Amino acid sequence: VDTSKMPKQARIIAEAMKKYGVIVADNGSPWYLSGAPDDRWSNDALRALKNLQGNDFEAVDTAGMMTDKNSGAVKG
Repeated sequence: VDTSKMPKQARIIAEAMKKYGVIVADNGSPWYLSGAPDDRWSNDALRALKNLQGNDFEAVDTAGMMTDKNSGAVKG
C-alpha cells in the first residue's frame, strides 16, 4: 500500500501496521480501526486510514509459532 499521500499521522500508523502487523477481530463494523483517544493526534488526519481495504493486507498463519493453543507464548 502506498502511504505517501496520507497525512503524516495516518502514515505513521499505516507504516507501523505494515511493519508490525495488526490483530483482526470480528467485533461488528467491517474494517473498523480503534485506539485510545489522545489530544495529540488529529482525528481528521487519522480518518485517512478508512481508505485501507481488506485486500491491502496479507493474512499470515502464525499457528506454527504457538507453543500451546491455550497460551500466548511463542516458539523461539
